[in-house]
Amino acid sequence: MRYIATVFYFLYTLILGILSIPIWLFLFIVSGTVSKKKVYEKTSAFYGKIFAFGYRICAFFAGARVKTIGLEKLPAPDGERFLVVGNHCSNLDPFVMGGWLGQYPLAFISKPSIFKVPFAGRYMWRLRYMAIDRKNNRQGIMVIRQAADTIASGDSCVAVYPEGTRNFNQGTLKKFHDGSLKAALWAKCPIAVVVMTGTHDIDKNWLRRRTYVTLEVVDVLSYESIKDLKTNEIADKIKDIMQNKLDEHYAAAS
Repeated sequence: MRYIATVFYFLYTLILGILSIPIWLFLFIVSGTVSKKKVYEKTSAFYGKIFAFGYRICAFFAGARVKTIGLEKLPAPDGERFLVVGNHCSNLDPFVMGGWLGQYPLAFISKPSIFKVPFAGRYMWRLRYMAIDRKNNRQGIMVIRQAADTIASGDSCVAVYPEGTRNFNQGTLKKFHDGSLKAALWAKCPIAVVVMTGTHDIDKNWLRRRTYVTLEVVDVLSYESIKDLKTNEIADKIKDIMQNKLDEHYAAAS
């Protein structure tokens, strides 16, 4: 019976994929209007909405069914910009975060290779994503300063995964790279603490069954609550918040 359900789900996904070809063509054509030779001074709401839609489509075809919790804790979409900090356990994490926080202008701090992704890299360039080389401290500081300026100017929120790389151990967190949190101190902005669960199961479930994913805004730390803290202290505070939520989730699931 489970085998039959898997076959039906595969065929369902395949048919929807074929029917969605016009959507992929549209996304591809729009990406061609972006020049990677041009430095954009401001983000674009138009490209942002389209890319957020693209993120959602990709997550859907990967089998993710996303539930959001706590979005009401965030500032209004037309209000104060903020730094988003999340845990990182799957390549699909940015798809979920970018798609389901798509009501906000959002730029990610990510590894340079991500800009080489066909046509999606152009959207990232247009939305002023920032490439960081963690082996180059000087370049890293410049990127964090750029992130702070992006937030402080009101142009866009910025998202970062302080673990740096994916963590394949469910329910745990790697050591944080706390330097990225300087962006919030320099921008004098809040930090939205986001925890995602379920994304690590997407790869093994793909084309077989749906994967239920949760994106939860666990807390929003005001600038007033962190302004007198060192970055390692802020990192410890955020890590405790995240770990407590992960412990709660996996305790309930067991």
